[in-house]
Amino acid sequence: MGGRAAGPGVRSGPQSGPGPRRRRLRGFLAAAVAAGLSTHGLLPRVLRTWGATGPEKTAPLPGDELIPDADDVWTMAVTVAARPGQVWPWLVQMGVDRAGLYSYTAVENGLLRLGVTNADRIHPEWQDLKVGDIIAFTPGGYPGGRRGPRVVDLAQDRHLVLDSSPGAPPGTVTGTWQFVLHDAGPSGTRLLLRTRYGAGRPAGLRVMDFLLRPGYLVMDRAMLLGIKKRAEGGANGPPSSAPH
Repeated sequence: MGGRAAGPGVRSGPQSGPGPRRRRLRGFLAAAVAAGLSTHGLLPRVLRTWGATGPEKTAPLPGDELIPDADDVWTMAVTVAARPGQVWPWLVQMGVDRAGLYSYTAVENGLLRLGVTNADRIHPEWQDLKVGDIIAFTPGGYPGGRRGPRVVDLAQDRHLVLDSSPGAPPGTVTGTWQFVLHDAGPSGTRLLLRTRYGAGRPAGLRVMDFLLRPGYLVMDRAMLLGIKKRAEGGANGPPSSAPH
């Protein structure tokens, strides 16, 4: 009574097969693979042209000529309810040791320890950006020192082109960051950000670019939205020079 007896050849002891710990490990690995495929497959596919119209994705922009045959191109865009002249000051004061990069400070400071303060006003003392200047991605006290893309071309209220080619031979451009402002009517601006990578990029940097690409895209999107928020907030008045 109370159950069937095991017949001949049937084990009544512990069942064979993977134990709970192995099944959990397999489940974790499957989840990690799925997350990796999503992060490096789906996310870049969605964000690399975030906000850009069909024509904007393929239209020639200032700075494209620096890498004529780019291996990888991203074009993101956002509409700002402010004139180009009201958006431009927010661009030229960027840098972790200046007005910040208007992105996620939890990542910039909590994870990367950059000590960024993202400005919420226009600083007149940081409006003199010129060709040859660096927009710092790391501060002076950071391992490796103050580094970031170098300004190679700028036209006030129109475009800002940066050379992002760490490790490249002098005179060789392997990466660009291109901000372009297009007039969008009486009270609007289309702000485009194009990133281009070329074939001459060092192997180690190419691996890093691939691994960090989802993070780059997420931070770039946040930066564009941060610029939009700030420019629209100050669109109805002159740049503030009050202490921060």
